[in-house]
Formats: sequence, structure tokens, C-alpha cells
Amino acid sequence: MANERTPLLRSYITGTSEAPENDPSLKFSRVARILRLILVAALLALVTAFIVVIAIHPSGDNPTTTDEKICTSAGCVLAAATLIKSLSPRYEEIDPCNDFHSFVCEGWDASHEMRQDQSSVGTLQLISDENQLILKHILESPAPEQVSLFWTATSPDQEIFGKLHDTYSACMNETLLRSIGSKPLLELLYQLEEKYPVNKTSSNKDSSLTHALEYLMSIGVSGPITLDVGADDKDPDSNVITLGLPWSFGLPSKQYYKRNEIVTLYKATIGATLEALLNEAHDTKLAIFRDIDTPHILSKDLVDRIVSLESRMAVAAPDIEDLQDITKTYNPRTLDEAESYNQQISIKAIIKSFAGNHKPTKVIVVSPEYLQTLSTILAPEKRATIQAYLAWKIVQSYGGSVEDDAVEPLRRFNNIIRGQDPEVKSERWKKCLGVVDSDIPWILSRFFIERAFSKESKVLGDRIIYDIKDQFINKLKASEWMTEDVQKLAIDKVGLIRQKIGYPTSSPNITDVEDLQKFYKDIHVSADTFFENRVSAIKNGVKQEWEQVEKPVDKDVWGMSASTVNAYYNPAGNEIVFPAGIMQAPVFYDPSIPKYLSYGAFGAVAGHELSHAFDSSGRNYDQHGNYTDWWDGSTIEAFKEKAECFVRQYGNYSIDTKDGPLSVNGRLTLGENIADAGGLTAAFQSWRSRDKENADLILPGLQNFTKEQTFFLAYGVTWCGWSREERAIQLIYGDPHSPPQFRISGTTSNSREFREAFNCPQKKPTCELW
Repeated sequence: MANERTPLLRSYITGTSEAPENDPSLKFSRVARILRLILVAALLALVTAFIVVIAIHPSGDNPTTTDEKICTSAGCVLAAATLIKSLSPRYEEIDPCNDFHSFVCEGWDASHEMRQDQSSVGTLQLISDENQLILKHILESPAPEQVSLFWTATSPDQEIFGKLHDTYSACMNETLLRSIGSKPLLELLYQLEEKYPVNKTSSNKDSSLTHALEYLMSIGVSGPITLDVGADDKDPDSNVITLGLPWSFGLPSKQYYKRNEIVTLYKATIGATLEALLNEAHDTKLAIFRDIDTPHILSKDLVDRIVSLESRMAVAAPDIEDLQDITKTYNPRTLDEAESYNQQISIKAIIKSFAGNHKPTKVIVVSPEYLQTLSTILAPEKRATIQAYLAWKIVQSYGGSVEDDAVEPLRRFNNIIRGQDPEVKSERWKKCLGVVDSDIPWILSRFFIERAFSKESKVLGDRIIYDIKDQFINKLKASEWMTEDVQKLAIDKVGLIRQKIGYPTSSPNITDVEDLQKFYKDIHVSADTFFENRVSAIKNGVKQEWEQVEKPVDKDVWGMSASTVNAYYNPAGNEIVFPAGIMQAPVFYDPSIPKYLSYGAFGAVAGHELSHAFDSSGRNYDQHGNYTDWWDGSTIEAFKEKAECFVRQYGNYSIDTKDGPLSVNGRLTLGENIADAGGLTAAFQSWRSRDKENADLILPGLQNFTKEQTFFLAYGVTWCGWSREERAIQLIYGDPHSPPQFRISGTTSNSREFREAFNCPQKKPTCELW
């Protein structure tokens, strides 16, 4: 998305959600409810048959005693069926101590297929699929439905629903968009050409690279640098400007510029796309793209120059694992110092353009070395090459927002880079749903909450997180490698972690329709101006961000919409955030089912996010979110020694590719692997404490698994799934999370409780921090 402006968060899940093919246009009528009851009854009969006919015998297990009561509620039946279906058909032949991933996921793999429009599929994707069906129904309804929480039949509610509906309808009108074609995209390119012409004259003396970058930033397009506003890591109550790098220079990561077959395909994509746009442009426009001898043909060496420039910038950038390290990226400088690093771009002028009269006293420079090298790269470069590079950035950002054959090569290339068939397109409604969730997420969140999130669900989430906090404090107290003073500070930090559950009630308050009206008042939407709607929303997002310069940090802001299937820890805010989207069935989030399921699935998510407060990055922030040295030397050394174990362990894992094994980056994934291990053990101890107070029932068909083992089955099933090869490679290069199979087998091998539950010969975890 062109306006993807993500804060520095520790995400639990990466990638975008992909929706299902089936069309849920049926409303929740009496017939639909009857069909659901019939389905539940059928599943109940099925699982009852399992109980009578089969007995499941996990390796090394002590079966549950027969006098324990079996839960036969609809929720338990559905949960049991999910687990039974996920288990490997040959589970009796698999040692869970050595290969828990196969043990718990082979059945899942056999019963799920990847759609052609997907690059990956997994259990958590099923939640996203269900959420998207709910959102589709909302967006395709003629009027909002009064449900339960805070909808009111007032004109403000009708107004914001109208804005929601128009945003979606404008995107869905493919006939109109086809008739418009590439014109809106070309207009952006024309504006760039005017602001940064190849031939600089006295009449356009302000046409500098700085001026061009101001324009790109105003429409949410990333060039060779980024400027963002957010919390100061060493003063988290204050906002500061950060001067950084783009998330991508063109290809997904710097490693791709060394893959000749990808680079060749990328060049062909750029050439075909730009030449097609050139043929649709006015004869007097985009002059620099044109070949001297054949004006309607793309300049012969232009594409090579664009990719060469991108490649040199990518090589100059720090490795991604270094960009994850706050100790390397927090470089406060004065505005004059920031200005001095690059003679080709005026940082002062850009900041003045967006911040007005605000003159920041400091700027956080992510990589001074990159800025200096960038200056030497740009200095001898022709304006024509730089203009073409910037134009390509606009096309990459906004090409998906037009319906025209000219941008088809780009769409096909993006498919290939994810391992999909180049000709595949997802259903239009899925794309348009993503646009709505990107451009006006909080209006969509209001109606999603009405339909899909109960007060009981929020209570369950709060309770699980409070329990995990208590258990994490116990773990800190038992951590002999931490000195007593550090332990006390760490315990204080846990107590001060803010937990946000479900949806925001401030900045904006989605329960207050007038607050939503005010929040989106500057976004202008029409049902027949899709491209303009997008630009309006993106510009508004940029404006709102820069309005925070020199203002206190608004700690009520959320970084994810309510329907998002994800969660995050924000170190500067010392907060953990769980959107309602991830707190959904069918992955064992249900107040009515045994607690070991909810704690094994969602509890491990909550524990994971809390553990980020003490991982390789989060440990640098104190209880108030300040980046500071609050650990003493001996504790730091002990941590580093234990962390190296995780680096070695995950560095020995690899995925199979057509070119041979590709190893996991143990340093890039270190923080996430530590969080996985800490989260799982904290969730287990939290459940066990609850179970002592009020023992859970066992599930039908799984009575020969102990409750402890079923806890770990719930955890494992949460991570079942796989990716296409190209997508898996892309994630290895750039994702701080390990591949799902290693989040299962690697994490459980680091769990003492898992080894005890399955009676593994080796009880000692491979690596252990908490």
C-alpha cells in the first residue's frame, strides 16, 4: 500500500492477511442458524463416534484417568475435531520430542490447500479469512445493522457508514476504473516531472531533488530516505523526527540484487511497465523516458540505470538485523548535523515543508554511514536517472490503484516474487477490503467490533494477560543470572506494562461516532473517484503524523486496526496490544472451552508479546519505556551468553529450495525466538495455576492425552501452515520471525514443561532464558 506507515513495533505475525474464495453473501438468517446447529450436531456425533471407536496413544504419554469428566459442549466438540483433524495420521510413529511439527501438523497440511492467490496458508490465516467474511458482509450491506455495543440510529452513524460504503464501492467499480485507466497515475508522474525536470533552468530553480522528495513524501511514497515522527526512545513522552531508510529500495531485500534471474525479470518488468505508460502519456510528457530516435520507445539504457542506482543504495544500507538493533540505530543529532551527512538532499528544507515553523532540536539518524554513502552515490548521477528512479517508486506504490494493462507486468512480477502464478488475481472484494482497512481503518473497526467481539471476549483476554504477568514476575524472581537490583527493576517493568485489548477508545474512540467523524473529516470520498479517495486518505495520514511534531506522545494511539490478526509490543510505550481480530475462533479463543486451549493458543501470543519487553531489543528499555542502561554488566553478559544459544540453535535450521538449503538467520530472528520461548512457558504456568483453582474438563476423542499435552497441541496447531518457496525465501531474508515449522519444533524443544509433558528422555531445554 502506498500509505503503509508502520510504527516500530514487535509484531507477532508478519505479512498480509489473505481472504478466502467463497462468497459469504448469505446473511445470518434463520436458515443459516439452523444449518449451523445441524453442523454442530453432526460434529458432535462424529466426535462421539471417535470416543467409542478409537483411542489415541501419544508417544511417551501417561493417559488421563477415566474418571475425569469429558466436555461435550458444542465448543469442546468443535475444538476436539480441530485438534484430531490436525494431528498426523501416523502420529504413533512420530516422536513428538524430536519432531513435534510433523506430529501436530501433518493432518492439518493434508486437509488444507493453498489457493492460487495465496503465497502462504496457515491456521491464523483461517481467522483472517473468517474476519474478512464478516467485513465483506458489512461493506456489502445497504445500511449498518444495529447489533449490540454502541451503534446508534443517528445521522452521524449513517454518515460514517456512507463514507465506508463509498470507499468500498469506488474500488469495486472495475468498469469505471477500466475506462479511466492509467490517467490518475500518469498525473502523478507529470507532477514529478514538473517538480524535478531533467533540464534545470532559472525558471525552475527550486526544482531540486529535495523538492522532488517533498512531493513523494506528501503522497506517501518512499524514496532513498524516509522522515517519520514518533516517540523518542530516550524520551518516550516526546515525539521526535527520525531520518531513516526505505523499507525496500525496489526489490524485497538487498539479497535479491545478487539473484541474476530475479534482476533480469525485474528489469523486464520495469521496461514493459514504463514503456506501456509512455505510450499512454501525452506526447509532450515524460520526455526523459523516450528514446531519442524513436520517441514512443523507452530509452534503451534507462532501466539498467534505475536498477543500478537501486542496487548501489541497497548495498550501502545496513543489514536488516542491524536495523533491528536499537543500540545501532539510535543516533541523535542536531538538525545541522543531520543536514551535513548528505549534500544532495536538504533535510532542513524537507522538515520545514512538513513541520512548518517547528524547528526540532534533534533528529534521530538511523544510519549516518548510509546517508554519507548515499551522497556519494547521488552526486555524479544524472538527473534523468534520478527522475526515472523516483517515477518508478511512484509506479510501484500506486500501480495497484489503477486498472490498466500498462501496470500488468508489475502485478505479474509481484506474483512471481511471492511464488504465485503470474496471471493469478485475487477476488476484487478482497483487494477492496484491504483498501478500506488501510484508508479508513477505524470506521471499519467500529462495525467489526459490533459484529464480532463480545464483552466476555475482552474479559477473557484481560484475565489471560494478567495471569501471564504474574507468572512472568515469578520467572524473573527465579532468574539466578539476573542480579537482585535488575530483578526488581524488571518486576516493576512488568507491572507497568499497559495492555490494550480489542479496540481503541481514544485517538480515535471508535465507540464515539462523533470522534470518528472528526478524525476523518479531512478525507474526501466519493463512490466514483477511487484513485482520488486513496490520495486523500494518504495525504491525511501524512498530515496527521507531522502534526505530532513537538507534541507529547499520544499513548492511546493504536498501530493496528481492530480486525487485524496480529499483536505487538511497543517498547517505547511499554505496552502490549491485542486487536479483536486475533481474539477469535476457530483457534481456541472461546470463554466456553477448557482453559488449556485458550492459554495454549492466545496465551502463548500474549506471553510472546510480554516477553518482547526482555528480548535482545526490549531489554534496552526500562519500565518507563526509556532506552537506557538499566542492566548491570554481569546481567548483560549472562544474557548475551544465553542469547547465543538461540542464535546457534535457529541458525542450524534451514528450508529447502531449488538451489539447496537456505539457513535461518539466527541473529535476525533472535528477539522473536526468545519471545516464543518465554511466551510459551509463561502461558503454560498461567494455565496450570488456573487449573489448580478450577480443573478443566478433557476433550472428547482426546481423553488419552493429558491436559498438559493438549495445551501444547493447541499451541502447535496455532502455527500449522506453509509458504510457497519464493515467499519462504523472501521471509528468510527479511522477516524477524522464524518459519512456522521452527516456531513449533524449535520453541517446544526450548520448553522444559513440554519435555516433561511428553516424557522426553532429555528434560533440559535446548536453550532457556526464563
